[in-house]
Amino acid sequence: MVIDNYVLQWFGGSWNEEAAIQYTKEYRNKTAHLAGTKWAMLSIFEEWELAVPEVEPYITEHCQRFKDIGCIKDCHVYSPSATKEMQLEQLVPQTEGQYERQVFNQIDDAIIWLKSHDFNLEIQAFLQSVKSDVT
Repeated sequence: MVIDNYVLQWFGGSWNEEAAIQYTKEYRNKTAHLAGTKWAMLSIFEEWELAVPEVEPYITEHCQRFKDIGCIKDCHVYSPSATKEMQLEQLVPQTEGQYERQVFNQIDDAIIWLKSHDFNLEIQAFLQSVKSDVT
């Protein structure tokens, strides 16, 4: 979901190559209008169950693209998990230049951090829509 100058994402399930291709296409279409602006991203990985190695080239290219078009703040939210951390650390770029990525255990902490960088997220409607999709 793209709102103003930020992207909200909820990841679930296991990812194969087809899922990565579909995701990157949809993401590119939904975020094209953000190119050339400074924007943020909040990604919730609580229900994500990892990905097969074949997704790596797609996600690597995807991450370079969102940095190239203006993403400057990137939050990952998930309960402590060594397995998730290991795979996400390999797939997603580290802080560099204007781009900064942080990992949080709680959504509220991610929102506070983004707000401290002038990104005023309103995510209640997003969370409600995710909950209604899950139930």
